[in-house]
Amino acid sequence: MKKSFTKLVSIGILFLLLMAGMSGCKKDGKKAAAKYSLTFAKGASGHALNPLFELGKRYYSDYEINVNVVPLEREQIFEAESIGKVDGAYNDLAFPLKYGGDGGNIVIYGGAMNGGMVLLANAKTAQSNPDIKNPANWNGLSITVQPFSIGEVILKGVLKNKYNMDPEKDVNFKIIQGQAEELAAVQKGNIDIVIIGPDFVETGLNMGLVYLFPLVDLEKDYVCCRQTSNADKFNSEKEAYVRLLKAHIRAFKAYKTEDQKALVKEMSKSSGIDEDWIYDYLYDINKTQGRSHNPDPNYNGSSAVYETFDQSRPLEEFFKIDVYAKALKEIQQEFPEDQFYKDMWTFFVEHNNKYPGFDSII
Repeated sequence: MKKSFTKLVSIGILFLLLMAGMSGCKKDGKKAAAKYSLTFAKGASGHALNPLFELGKRYYSDYEINVNVVPLEREQIFEAESIGKVDGAYNDLAFPLKYGGDGGNIVIYGGAMNGGMVLLANAKTAQSNPDIKNPANWNGLSITVQPFSIGEVILKGVLKNKYNMDPEKDVNFKIIQGQAEELAAVQKGNIDIVIIGPDFVETGLNMGLVYLFPLVDLEKDYVCCRQTSNADKFNSEKEAYVRLLKAHIRAFKAYKTEDQKALVKEMSKSSGIDEDWIYDYLYDINKTQGRSHNPDPNYNGSSAVYETFDQSRPLEEFFKIDVYAKALKEIQQEFPEDQFYKDMWTFFVEHNNKYPGFDSII
């Protein structure tokens, strides 16, 4: 039975890759002549649009690279990536850290998303605890999280390091599969607090839950999703990933500095996603909840998360920052007077300087 399921998964992956390749050739004749080609997976039930990849379409031909993105279920992504059926992926940080720490054939090399999680509380719990927005008052409360949730890791670190609490004893973390199920548990009063994705905040509020704050209020710009690659592909074709990141660096500038309405129209046309949804997802600060999309690998933040895992493999064995450093240097050479890219370099130094041998990389 297990072999049959694996075979079906493989057939499904190959079908998606074939369809992605065909659509890439039809939509843009330039792609067929690209010097490099990469196929990425993203969670089929996860975030529907990433501006780095969507706006990156502007620049892929400039750097002679063809990029296709295919949806896969979360449990399929790392198997497909490790055996080379896809070249890379972007997904929750906890997954590649755990997979790479166990010896998986992947490399983490860039950023995809930061922040975005929100904390909501049961109405009766909030009423009985008027200072509930202060985590110092959470002793004895229960908090529900998704399996392998980056929100859980970040919050536990904050409670331990900023509030001198023991997150394993002072509060009770409970894993519940499914965000709708988490909200229902909090609404019923079985759980006091939920860490939820921004797409579910409105639903939670309509169910009577009480808004506390976005997680970025406790840990600014915390790492969430990263870009990963099949290790063999990464090591044999590093230049492809340098070119990919150059496009994403320019896409990041566009996402942060250009007219939002024009960008929403552009991304809606290229992705087929509704304009209102894209605006809410990327630009409405009441709905993004501190979420942002930065291609910087942010080793320092990722390392802090990895330290909470019980893994013996050194992180730097499967976390690489050299391709991003090279890409950003080349972009600065291409646009030497652009202050935005100079600021990105400052950010890179501040958020990656704990990487072993960092001085030799820069």
